[in-house]
Amino acid sequence: MKMPTNVAKLATICAAAGALATVADAQPTTRSVVEQRVDASGLYAKIPLQTWSVDVKSFIDHAARTAGSKGGTTKAATDRATVYRPIAVCRLIDTRGLAAAIAVAGPIGPGIKGQGTSTFINSAGACGIPNNGKVAGISLSFHIWNHTPTNGGYISFLQQDVSTVPTPPTVNAVFNDVPGTVWTAGTANVSIPDDSGNFKIFIANSSVDVIVDVNGYYQDLDNLDVGSQELNISGTTAGTLFELDNLGTGSALAASTFGGGPAFTIFSGYMRANGAGINTPTVAFIHRVTAASLCGGDNTYSVIDNLLLNADPGAIAVVTPRFNSTSDPSAAQPSTATPMIEYRLTNTCSNSIPGARWFLHTPGTTLVTDSYYNVIVIKP
Repeated sequence: MKMPTNVAKLATICAAAGALATVADAQPTTRSVVEQRVDASGLYAKIPLQTWSVDVKSFIDHAARTAGSKGGTTKAATDRATVYRPIAVCRLIDTRGLAAAIAVAGPIGPGIKGQGTSTFINSAGACGIPNNGKVAGISLSFHIWNHTPTNGGYISFLQQDVSTVPTPPTVNAVFNDVPGTVWTAGTANVSIPDDSGNFKIFIANSSVDVIVDVNGYYQDLDNLDVGSQELNISGTTAGTLFELDNLGTGSALAASTFGGGPAFTIFSGYMRANGAGINTPTVAFIHRVTAASLCGGDNTYSVIDNLLLNADPGAIAVVTPRFNSTSDPSAAQPSTATPMIEYRLTNTCSNSIPGARWFLHTPGTTLVTDSYYNVIVIKP
């Protein structure tokens, strides 16, 4: 068999990632499978079921946020919300023909002309992995016994539609051992963007036996049905406990109640428009009446210049006078007249704020310069 030229490179990659480990023909130290015969080579050694460290937070790994920006690395192939679900450690595959949830005949060969072999594993429904189409990833450990040593073989755990030509994008372990001495072992998280729970094993340049154990999966929360149960999110933080970010044009949060109850309830606390202030382009803001905003000879009108309201006659604006303002001690008291909101297709005032605008209007009462009004914008 032709010696591959990238053996050293692959070994370096795996060693740097901490993916390589070896285990001798050790007796089990934790819960194990049924007793199995052990031959002289050690191939049929009893490989115990044991747990391993798992990133239990999410497949999404956001870096620390600074200055309002967001960074970090997405560990899943697509940006989806996930949660880790532990399961009892389970033997998913054992190509030696021993007890496992999925039967895969072994050893797995190197393929035609040493181009590698892809073995498709339909794990959905096995070992406690759901078959509901909501499995975004699997946490697994593996053991490899190489029957063709010193040939630079390697293994990759991949989603089923990932190309392995000319080489796979991820290498989980390199094995280049003399048979009968050691097992090659490691752990991996397999990202599954199609949520099927299915993956494939790619073997290059070797004929090997493979053992795969699973101890949990990552549930896709893009569509979560909790039935009649209550879903609670609780914690203690000085920041934001639950945050939604939509980088598209849709809503970041939508709620519906079909039984006649409220779609949104606040049990305690209050709502806040972050960054709201005087004439800010936010969903809630403070309109300040100034000489420039007054409508020329008719001082009962003040132009409201807000990006969420400008040129949108279908918007809804709710306004209330802001008496005894604490945001600005120099603010003047507004008039006691009931404020109204009026939309005009053109700014007919003589000031320098052109275009279609919303106006604050106090019929029959002159607006007081430097007085404040609270405004909330609602979009249909």
